[in-house]
Amino acid sequence: MDLEIRHLRVLSAVAEAGSISKAAAALGYTQPAITAQLQRIERALGNPLFARDGSGARPTALGAIVLTHAQNILAMHDDLMRDVRRRDPDDDLSVLRLGSTPSPLTASMVTAARELQETEVSLHITSEEEMLELLATGRLEFGLGADYPGYELPIPLGLAEAVLAVQPVFVLLSRDHPLAARAEVPLEALAAEQWFPGEGKDVRMRAQFHEACRRAGFTPRRVQRMNDNISFPLIGQGHGVSLCHPLVVERDGVAARPLAGDPMWVRQRLIWPTRGALVEHVPRLRDALIAAHRAAAENSPAYRAWLRSRA
Repeated sequence: MDLEIRHLRVLSAVAEAGSISKAAAALGYTQPAITAQLQRIERALGNPLFARDGSGARPTALGAIVLTHAQNILAMHDDLMRDVRRRDPDDDLSVLRLGSTPSPLTASMVTAARELQETEVSLHITSEEEMLELLATGRLEFGLGADYPGYELPIPLGLAEAVLAVQPVFVLLSRDHPLAARAEVPLEALAAEQWFPGEGKDVRMRAQFHEACRRAGFTPRRVQRMNDNISFPLIGQGHGVSLCHPLVVERDGVAARPLAGDPMWVRQRLIWPTRGALVEHVPRLRDALIAAHRAAAENSPAYRAWLRSRA
């Protein structure tokens, strides 16, 4: 078996994450799939590349050699693809290409980006995994991502990040729900609730959620999969609850409340290629997004109350 770029990305992800399970989450695959892929790579090379035990996965002597070459090859491959796309006659360089996970700051990023230079702006709403791939291969200039402490997604070589805010995850419930009268809602008090996806569709958010529920002593009832425009009215009428960003705009009879003890967190970050033509604009875009976050916090009664309680 000849090694391909996808194989090298698996090796790099395992090395960066320090475990196969975290690498699988970062790449958007299951742990068995990454384990099987790694075993095929190791068979092709004749020896183990990682020493695996209860503490994670560490490169062997051979693994360290292979990883050095893999990282160099990946960097050159990404540079090649970036240069090819920049010379593609169908690639409109007059368009500033943005990527974002669903976020209350997405609109502010588009607004701030339009002020960087006189150009059109395109927006691609996607998962953080795909967004990082698009940034690394030169198909986006900037990305607005969200990751979760303890379940971080490694930044590929050639990309940089700036943290905009670290915030607790809130819960959405009906304004008529008995727990909506509380300043904070204990997670264990929601053990019997039906959970809708809300902002918990991300695989790493789900992992954080299930671990928080385990610590709270219960297994959440099956999370229903449906469009957010449907789940909001259902939550408002008392048919379930969902996780949410603390800056979410309350509507349809729905209230956002902090979870007692802050068992889950989300980290907002701006991501960009370090060799991009627009690197000089990063400070302006970063500062504009931080200011937009502060303004949104001021307009969110639940988040303002949470900030006061933690001051």
